[in-house]
Amino acid sequence: MLGVQEAIGDLNRALKEKKDKINDSIHKAGFMVEAEIKASIAGQRAETRSVDTGRFLNSITTNNARELESTITSTVYYGKYLEYGTSRIKPRRHFQNSGERKKSEIISMIKTSIN
Repeated sequence: MLGVQEAIGDLNRALKEKKDKINDSIHKAGFMVEAEIKASIAGQRAETRSVDTGRFLNSITTNNARELESTITSTVYYGKYLEYGTSRIKPRRHFQNSGERKKSEIISMIKTSIN
């Protein structure tokens, strides 16, 4: 029979393994959504194509530096204008729509990692 300390150790190891699996799935989901955003920007989805020089497309990056978090950003200042629109251009919603398109896949990936 295991002692209390051994049981706590086993539980902590199992918790860490589960957390690592969830973290991996969140990070994979981030890269999946990044690819979807880039396809959207390139005109391969319903949104208006947003490629002129390729600078915006190449600025999209995923940061997985934090645990249980994946952040996808653009480093160009005008990315927000393309996403939300201005008085002269309609919003293109590359980020928002891509996230919505991949939502069920993301949920499925995380559920699989939990089980």
